[in-house]
Amino acid sequence: MEKRKVTLRVMGKEYSLVTDQSEEQLTRIAGYVDRRMKELSIVTRANEGMIPLLTCMTLAEELINSQNENKRLVRELARLQEQQRAVNTEG
Repeated sequence: MEKRKVTLRVMGKEYSLVTDQSEEQLTRIAGYVDRRMKELSIVTRANEGMIPLLTCMTLAEELINSQNENKRLVRELARLQEQQRAVNTEG
């Protein structure tokens, strides 16, 4: 894909990126980060310098929780497929 410059706004500041990702996807990501940063700034009342770190930690926690849930679901699917194979071979 062709690289292009995309400008995103997070916490009232504009950031320009050169990327080959779609502008729509980056705008969606930036919007999510912006919302989470604003939520954390209200909930924690942390100073402006701490908000990016708190946001990173929160998003990393969400990612790890999602990965763990995905692994659990993959194991559950494998278990159910094995049960189905056992039923099919019996019948």
